[in-house]
Amino acid sequence: MIALVARIVTLATFLLCALADREAQWRSQRFKGGYEGMFPVQRYSSKGVQGPILNYWQRSEACSDGYVMLAPRGPAVRKPGPIILDSEGHLVWFKEYDDWVTFNLNVYTFKGERYLTYWTGDHVDGEHAAGTGYMLNSHYEEVYKFDGVDGLDVDLHEFHITQDDTAVFIAYAITPADLREAGGLETGWIWDGIFVEVDVETNEVLFEWRASEHFSFIEVERDREGNGDSEDQPWDLFHINSVDKDEKGNFLVSFRYTSCLTYIDGRTGGIIWKLGGKHNSFIDLSDGAATNISWQHHARFQDDYSTSNTRAITIFDNSSRGQGAPENPSRGLFIDIDETKMTASVRQQYWNPFPISSQSQGSVQVLDNGNVLVGYGYNAAYTEFAPDGEVLCEVHFGSENSFNSGQVMSYRVFKQDWVGLPLTNPDVALSDTHASVSWNGATEVKTWVLQGAYLRTQARRSGHGEAVEDSELDFILAVPKSGFETVVNIPDGCLYTKLRIVGLDKMGAYLGASPLMDWEDPEKLSVEIMVYDGEEEQDGLGMQGTLPPSLMFGMGFLTATAVGLSVWLVWRFVPFYAWRRSFAKAGQDRSTTKWQAVHSGEELDELDDLSDLESGERADDHLLKREEDE
Repeated sequence: MIALVARIVTLATFLLCALADREAQWRSQRFKGGYEGMFPVQRYSSKGVQGPILNYWQRSEACSDGYVMLAPRGPAVRKPGPIILDSEGHLVWFKEYDDWVTFNLNVYTFKGERYLTYWTGDHVDGEHAAGTGYMLNSHYEEVYKFDGVDGLDVDLHEFHITQDDTAVFIAYAITPADLREAGGLETGWIWDGIFVEVDVETNEVLFEWRASEHFSFIEVERDREGNGDSEDQPWDLFHINSVDKDEKGNFLVSFRYTSCLTYIDGRTGGIIWKLGGKHNSFIDLSDGAATNISWQHHARFQDDYSTSNTRAITIFDNSSRGQGAPENPSRGLFIDIDETKMTASVRQQYWNPFPISSQSQGSVQVLDNGNVLVGYGYNAAYTEFAPDGEVLCEVHFGSENSFNSGQVMSYRVFKQDWVGLPLTNPDVALSDTHASVSWNGATEVKTWVLQGAYLRTQARRSGHGEAVEDSELDFILAVPKSGFETVVNIPDGCLYTKLRIVGLDKMGAYLGASPLMDWEDPEKLSVEIMVYDGEEEQDGLGMQGTLPPSLMFGMGFLTATAVGLSVWLVWRFVPFYAWRRSFAKAGQDRSTTKWQAVHSGEELDELDDLSDLESGERADDHLLKREEDE
């Protein structure tokens, strides 16, 4: 029995050492207070990227399992870019765009194929920008790009694919205007709000609409504040921030500074109705709660919730005309309108429990299971609600002392299904007897298999060169993928001179393999890390699988079984303090290993002054402690 327990402890410790990612926090006061920085991140040895660390304030199994789509930015975000996280908060994919910022990462279907879509560019004056809309396929290839049309740049506020397989984006143009009715000059200047619909493949303009041709300037709820007197300082009086095309071919447009939604005929450009603002078209059956929106964002029709008599609309209501305040919190709003009786009523309101007041940005998404995801834009938080408004999951990706400061933001937040199949190879870093492996963007890997070739005695005897055939690679061990980066322990006494790591899917099928790695004396590797960059596209080595399909499947299955069995046996036979000591030692070994890149193609930045969490995170901040805390 003692021998059995010893083996179980060894296996359990090995499996725990394979967990490289730091877990999300649970109601961490250190995170909340900014002691870990305004935007806590973790770095990875195998890939020169960083992933955000989340702080959960509420969590439920009733939350959706989709991938979280974020685009963090702000002064506290050293590496802005589009980010995909899994349901546990682990990094899945990150793409850096140097000094540019990213807005509105989401997933849309175009001609039956799923694409990542987002905007990236230069945030020109804080409210308007010139940039590019991107569409990436499941291999993360840039298939379509949109830089604008007819002298109009693609603005940050909206870029998406419609149900008609067209693209819609917002643009702004500095335009001369007579501002006398608003107390300005006859020869004034404005930022004209424009939206454009284009053909995705040809970039042909299908529809273009300008606010200045349809709105009276006195509808604006924002004062000129001296703007509009010169071309260098135009007045932003409309500020379009979302556009949605419906099945009728018409457009629902949100105007921030008129605090209204406007429904526009997709053929004539005429205004059909307005909801909210000074010229509201609807009778509010909810004592004003359906139409008293202010500086709102992200208005969308919800066709699945509409009836023959009513149409459903979701809105992020900022409820703000400047710096937010707790007594004026933002809300997610779900309303029904009757276009015959011209009435509007609240279906549900979604209030953050803190509360949070966002003076700009924000989103509302109705998920496939009926839950509602609200992103707070200007503040680094998102909340998933049950349909009835109950809070299920409350997540912060920035400290609370960053709120209302613009230090950490994400214009919108979404949850989507996504399958990522990158054409690159997995990245591996060797240090001592550990191999850290990751694969940026790969969603289907469930198991990592360590393989070896050329025993040292064979290499000396036969004088093998660099080329290795699949048949010469032997199975060494398999571990379950854990988070973005998994640490694989190389067994003591490993005599192979070449190693590589293979990714398998849930069925045990081959997905890709790392470059071949020279396995040297571990004492030499303990001083420096050898990074094997997988950015080159797959070269065909092992593309048919290095193990028979049945064995591949078996390894994936056995790995998952071994994890569950080991955990149960350790819990059954080993005192709890021994488990905790093993876990703590694994984390200590991970944090004290000397990981230093010596060659990789993209060197890790010197980020010592970043707000990374220290390796010795408090146990009571860890999600594994949640049940005890409660």
